[in-house]
Order: sequence, then structure tokens, then C-alpha cells
Amino acid sequence: MTDLATVRSRFVILTALRWLPIGLIAPSLVLLLSARGMSLASIGLLTAVYSAATLLLELPTGGLSDVIGRRPVMIAAAVVGAVSALLLAFATTPGWLAAAFLLMGLSRALDSGPLQAWYVDSVHAIDPDADLTRGLSRAGVAESVALAAGALGAGALAATVPLPSSGAIVIALSVPFIFKAALAVLQVAVVARWVTDTTAPTAADAVAAPLAAAVTLGSPWARLRLRTVETARDVPRAIGRGLRLAAHRRALQRLLLLTAALGAALSGIELLAPAHAADLLGGATAAAGPYAVLVTAGFLGSASGSALAPLAMRAARGAARAAMLATLAGAVALAAIAVPQPWGAGAAFVGFYLFLGIAGPLTEELMHREVSSAERATMLSLNSMALQATAIVVTAGLGAFAGATSIAAAFAAIAVALALGALTLARWPGVRRPATASAAQRQPSAQ
Repeated sequence: MTDLATVRSRFVILTALRWLPIGLIAPSLVLLLSARGMSLASIGLLTAVYSAATLLLELPTGGLSDVIGRRPVMIAAAVVGAVSALLLAFATTPGWLAAAFLLMGLSRALDSGPLQAWYVDSVHAIDPDADLTRGLSRAGVAESVALAAGALGAGALAATVPLPSSGAIVIALSVPFIFKAALAVLQVAVVARWVTDTTAPTAADAVAAPLAAAVTLGSPWARLRLRTVETARDVPRAIGRGLRLAAHRRALQRLLLLTAALGAALSGIELLAPAHAADLLGGATAAAGPYAVLVTAGFLGSASGSALAPLAMRAARGAARAAMLATLAGAVALAAIAVPQPWGAGAAFVGFYLFLGIAGPLTEELMHREVSSAERATMLSLNSMALQATAIVVTAGLGAFAGATSIAAAFAAIAVALALGALTLARWPGVRRPATASAAQRQPSAQ
């Protein structure tokens, strides 16, 4: 592709296809598990299993994407996500539910970076000085709109399908998960058609090329074994490049701390908000439809925030300052969700996502200007690891904390964490633009 507009439009569509299935299950997951008879503390432990799986697999899958390319990893993420959705739709025992959450964590780890890395790589291949914020902002809008559409569809499905609300293998809240699995087929087809890897081969590829030529006339199994060995050797090197980069750049360290705080906020609201809605509206089944509408409104708020990100950056005279102010406002809104009044809690919920929608594309822009293609997916995986690390702690303990204190105290705790994370953006250093190739690529012998 030589046209920036084509790259941006495909990135936006692929982003929507990635997040539409997530939107289908987002408002239904906690409610489904509650209908299966699980307590809030048990749901928190299952979510911690998901977060732990994602955390452990983030770096290997990010390094894999930097080595073998973005497309195969994106396809694998969609397939594994479909399997986990089917398990969640039909599973009724803790063991099978834990397996579903493990697979969901693997899918998230595979999916956490390759699409955005492909977009940035493709843009830089056309014009290294091209603005990234416009595409990231539009993709943020597409993500939120797709999540909103999925959430709205989930509410309609759960409310209209002629299935029982509990007590059966397939219940009304299972249907959105079945639809999610079906949408994976479309996602795989579009990725296979549109995504072409543009990253340069690594130094290890250059070393392995003569060996590959030597076995060209050999059996397919011999070539497969060689490629497997090459990949197993290259992935740790890609991981090492990303770790060294994060260890030596203060800006990346700040962004990782902010992401960790964001992980506490997002995992906390995903655990607490459905339970709070059920308390306010009379039970899990009664809350399914209204909560789906609320989640839809939240995602639309996030879409509006993403669209406003470039304007906020100009108004605040800098991406870091705009992102900091928006995140602080999001922390205030997060604490306000605990009010014991449905309309007030709903308005605060939407406000939280609106402000995070503003901050998201701006912090992504800051990160991508600090890394090169050779470690981009690995760095995105490190970012996701920071988010999941705090999510493990929060989801494992927040349900019990809320039970011992109150929903309001639990919301206040995660709001304070988010506000502290926002302060990492204060006095932001000058943005570093990476070279087109990393030092590790230019000097293979240094590896």
C-alpha cells in the first residue's frame, strides 16, 4: 500500500471488527456468571485467572509478532477468542469456566499489539514523518462505536431470545457469546485479505537465510523444523530489545506506570459496575438490558472522547498535558459512579469513558514516537502486561474489599489509583522519534 488514506481506513475497519465481538460479551460476562450462581468474589478470581494468563503470555506473543509478522498472530487471536467464547456460552462448572478464562487470556495476549503495530509500521513505511494521531483517534472512535453496537446487540439478544434466564446449559445470556464466535470467521477473512507485514527482517533472519536456501530442495518438514528453530531463537531476542528499551527510556517507564493505574481502574469498573447496577435495578436478569444500554452509552462516550483528542491536544498545548487532565477528570467520574442513584451513576459511568477516550490516542502517540518497528509489538505487550498486572491484584481482591467495606469505598480506591497514574504525565520530556531501524538491527553482532 502506498496510500495513507487506505492504510487509515483499513485500520479503522479492522479495529471495528476486532472490538465488535468484545462489545457483544462485555455487558454480559459478569451477569452470565452471576446467573450461573457465582459470587462476586468468585468472579473476581476467575477474572484474575484471565489477567494472569494474559500477563504471562504478553511478552512471548509480542515477541512472536515482531518475529513472524502481525497477520498470523492476529488470526490466531481471533480463533482462540472464538473457542473461549463458545466455552463461556456452554460451561457451567468452575473447571470449564477457568479453562475459558485461560483461553480468553491467551487471545488477549495475542491480540494486544499486532493490529496497532501493523498500522504504525505501514504508515512509517509510506512516510516516516506522517502524523499518527489522526489514525489512532479514528480507530479509537471505531473501537468505541463497535463496542457500543456490540453491547446494544447483546442487550437485545438477551432480552428477546426465547431461552431461560438460568438453570440450563444454554441460557439467554449465552447467546452473545455464540455470536462472538461466529464473528471471528469474518474477522479472520478480512485480516487475511488486508494485512500485509511491512517490517524489515531481523538480523537473525539475515543469518538464517543461507540455511533456509540450503534446505529449499529438502522436505517440507525439514523447512518447517528450520523455521520453528529460527522463530524460537528470534522471539527471545525481540523480547530482549523491548525490555532494554523500556529499561532505559524514562518516558516509556512513565507510560507503563500510567497503564498500570489504568488497569486498576478498568478492571475495577468492569467488576463493580455490573454488581452496582444489579443492586440498583433489582437483580442480574433485570439489569441485563439497562446495563447493556449504559455500556453502549459509555462506549459512545469513549468514541466522542477519541474524536476530541486532537482538539484537546491543541487546546492543552501538548499531548501529555491533555492526557493528564483528561485522566484526572476520569478519576473523579470513576469515584462518582458509586452514587446510589441510577441516573447519577449512569452519567458518571459515561463521563469516565469519555475522558479516557480523550487520553487514549494521545498516550498511544507518545509511546509510538519512542519505539521503532523492531520492538513495537513487544512494547505494546509490555504496556498490556502493566495493565494486566494490576488487574490481577484488583480483580482478586476488590470484590472481597467491597464486601467488607462498601461499593463506594471500592470505587474510591481505584479512582485514587487512576489519579496517581495521571500525575506521571506531568512535566513530560521531549518526544523522541525513533530511527527506522533499531540499534539491534543495525548492529547484529551486538546481539
